[in-house]
Amino acid sequence: MTFGDFVRLTRAYVWVLIGCTILGALLMVAKTTREPVLYSATSSGLVRVGQATTAGEEQGNSQLAEDKATLYAFLVSTTPVAEQVVEDLGLDVPPSAIAGRFSGSVDASVNALTVSATGTTPEEARDLANAVVGAVVVVAQQIETGEENPKEAPLTRIIPLEPAELPGAPFTPNYRSAAMKGAIGGLGLAYAVLVARRLIDRRIRSAKAVEEATGAAVLGIIPKEDALDRAHRGVQGDLGRAAEAFRQLRTNLRFVDVDNEPRRIVVTSALAGEGKSTVSANIARLMAQAGTPVLLIDADLRRPQIAATFEVDGAVGLTQALAGDVNVREVIIESTMANLSLLPAGRIPPNPSELLGSLRMKQFIDDLSHDYFVILDAPPLLPVTDAGLLSAFCDGALLVQAAGKTQIEQSQHCRRILDQVGSRLLGVVLNKAPIKGAAAIAYGGGYEGYGGYGAYKAEYASREAYSTAGKGRRKLLKSNKS
Repeated sequence: MTFGDFVRLTRAYVWVLIGCTILGALLMVAKTTREPVLYSATSSGLVRVGQATTAGEEQGNSQLAEDKATLYAFLVSTTPVAEQVVEDLGLDVPPSAIAGRFSGSVDASVNALTVSATGTTPEEARDLANAVVGAVVVVAQQIETGEENPKEAPLTRIIPLEPAELPGAPFTPNYRSAAMKGAIGGLGLAYAVLVARRLIDRRIRSAKAVEEATGAAVLGIIPKEDALDRAHRGVQGDLGRAAEAFRQLRTNLRFVDVDNEPRRIVVTSALAGEGKSTVSANIARLMAQAGTPVLLIDADLRRPQIAATFEVDGAVGLTQALAGDVNVREVIIESTMANLSLLPAGRIPPNPSELLGSLRMKQFIDDLSHDYFVILDAPPLLPVTDAGLLSAFCDGALLVQAAGKTQIEQSQHCRRILDQVGSRLLGVVLNKAPIKGAAAIAYGGGYEGYGGYGAYKAEYASREAYSTAGKGRRKLLKSNKS
């Protein structure tokens, strides 16, 4: 993940990140309210050894004082020191209960010992801090002499420097610190989940991922548009932002092989629901509008969609022609769109694969491609073999992949299937590309990042009127039509 991806991820999930940050802060504050109120007091003193009369003695005493200070800092939080403090202050608590309230540190540059103590009241904290300093010296002498009550005065002493004072406010609970820690923790956890989710996501989310999986170029990226989700799949009315995307697909399809321009293409997908019928219907319409005679064949004999999309009678069609009941040209429907003809699927047969893979089907395609640019709306590649069989008869296949739905492994499997039947993958159409939001980060902020197609505002304002398809009429074309 690049820095740019991280920035786009932040922009896409900004409200989720803010929510997790606030939630983390609130949870930590709530947890902190359950903590006891404690005060902290600090006292300090200088560690001195004996009375030096010469510079040499002073240097030796200083080194010994440094060692003693380190020892004292270690003894501060021990149980013997706590016992001495309990005895000196006359406390009615076990020494083990207060031993953990003390801590000590040493400043070796001046041999200073600093003692911190905590208590439930300001007075208790102050008294404990002052009592610990004297208790440490007593316990240290007992350890060195081995006597519980040494008779001689201690060689080492602590000269009070700053006695503990009453603390003005408790150091815990610290709501500000807790809120900061909770906010940082919530934000970090949110980022970790989002980044991990993005890294382990195996769905197609970018043109680069499609090209790496299939080894074919992306000929078009179709944005997600409400008009394409309706029953007519966008063949009626304005396509909005998808209109220019389909025009770009039409252009790229023409230039995919300038020397051998394809005349027969199969439009398929990995699985159902990726929009292959929508893509085939709209690319057929746009190519027809450009002046090219187009024949759209509904070759999905399992779940035909073209007749319902264009609102034509699909009772008789391809299956009857393949069975020899009618001439294939007799069941071609001239739509109300100029240059666009339709060949519905007809009755759903029990053996779709055998019909589509037959020699008669190949002859139909070869014959019709002389008069039309033939587009076959085929079933998905992975569940059934129909699309693979059809693509072997054609100039190539156009693979439709749904952004955020199709898995990378599924794209790779589609390519293997087409290679096995000797078919050519003309390119890939990335369909249902999010315009904005979290999933749009793979497209640099979605289609709105392209300036809202500002160059085409005038064209959109004119609302080019697409003619609606009617019931159509069946027309027998002369076999010698040029």
